[in-house]
Amino acid sequence: MHSAVLFLGVLFPMLLASCREHTPASTAVPAAVPAPLPPTPEELEAGAAALRERAVLMHAIFGAKFNPAANEAPIEMSAPDEPGMRMYTIEPVAHAFLPNGDAALVANALAVQAGRDGIRVHTEGGLLNVFILRKADGRWTLLKHHANVARLGTWERIGTARFMHLAPGKPGLAMLYGSAFQGYVERYLSLFDLGAADLRDLSGDGIAVSASALACEPAETETCYDVTSGWRFAVSASGAAYNDLVFQFRGEEDRKKDVRRKGGEGPRLASDITRLDGVARYAYDGKTYVLVEGKNLARSH
Repeated sequence: MHSAVLFLGVLFPMLLASCREHTPASTAVPAAVPAPLPPTPEELEAGAAALRERAVLMHAIFGAKFNPAANEAPIEMSAPDEPGMRMYTIEPVAHAFLPNGDAALVANALAVQAGRDGIRVHTEGGLLNVFILRKADGRWTLLKHHANVARLGTWERIGTARFMHLAPGKPGLAMLYGSAFQGYVERYLSLFDLGAADLRDLSGDGIAVSASALACEPAETETCYDVTSGWRFAVSASGAAYNDLVFQFRGEEDRKKDVRRKGGEGPRLASDITRLDGVARYAYDGKTYVLVEGKNLARSH
């Protein structure tokens, strides 16, 4: 059994690290970025141990149906917003041991389709599934399967999972996911209460974390922008069931402006860059997180 101390001491720092999004792009030539250091032997072993733990949980849920080589298992479930049942492939994404000793396994459900051959639809999100397991007499047993809770992300994948506390005594799950299309990149955050009887997205449709126009051409008329944010929890100012969520946005926007060339050559576009900085605070209103202070600079694009 893992204690609450382990949950906070190991998993919460992982969340904080994930909250540090990339810094906004600058119009100046960027300095050379050093190559990341290779993982240490300790980090490699920790990753391997996590994979072994995840395999044990998958085997406890699916038994012989779990294919450890492919790291997946088949399951029949109801399709979201569609009548009837259909077959899915469950792909484990992350897991954590909760303060009470239960395990939470986060997985993606991929619809089984004839002739898929590994091809995924880039406009389609993945399907979030959460399995809650309890250990008794040395064996894990399934307590609850939150099936096809939400459709998140793109390329039929649900994004990155992080574990934290939504409030004292309330372990939660944060999903970070996004989309990228023709140079436009967006990233969102969704929150879930792992202790709830019915899992649902507490953020509604997701809260915008960052937005960038990576393929923007400065000489064209379109607006170029790059906005990102760090985020953290703060004690609820209203006494809500969950902590408030605070975002610190930073970035820049180039709306361009017309300038006249000498000699009557007509107008041309020149950069007109505006710095974007601000704080936004979200609070839980009993149903979902809503904006109560500031402005979400990532959503405005």
